Amino acid sequence: MDVVGQLLLTTLGGKSQFVKKLGERLAGASIILLIPGALSAILSRLTGESEAERVWETMSPAAQQILLSENGARWFFSHAVLGTYLMYALLALAVWRLLLELGTRFQRTRPVYLAAAMVVLAALLYQGRTGGELVYDQGVGMIATTSAHSGN
Repeated sequence: MDVVGQLLLTTLGGKSQFVKKLGERLAGASIILLIPGALSAILSRLTGESEAERVWETMSPAAQQILLSENGARWFFSHAVLGTYLMYALLALAVWRLLLELGTRFQRTRPVYLAAAMVVLAALLYQGRTGGELVYDQGVGMIATTSAHSGN
């Protein structure tokens, strides 16, 4: 929201009072969303770690060896490591955004903040994709069941 708000303010903000207000509101809403989002990242990291431990304990030693192989580790470990980095990145962005809001001293870093926010957003989307692949493509965390109607 910060990026869209800033784009509106810099490109069209001088042309219309409505656009200027919209840009300011989007920028203001971003801090309201970023702080709970950063706190949610902490909880997501903790629950993700807990789920990874649960899944690991339910796997056979042979399956664990496959997962520890080069191909198996690609999804599982990249998702977990990226989740940890994203947690720290979102916390840093939240603090940075708060500093931008509270004082004028950090205003010159706003373009760098916006660029960092776009990189973090891209990483967050990628991490969501790897999580989806883990569950839907690899079946990680899914309980294998047999259908009672398998003979039909």
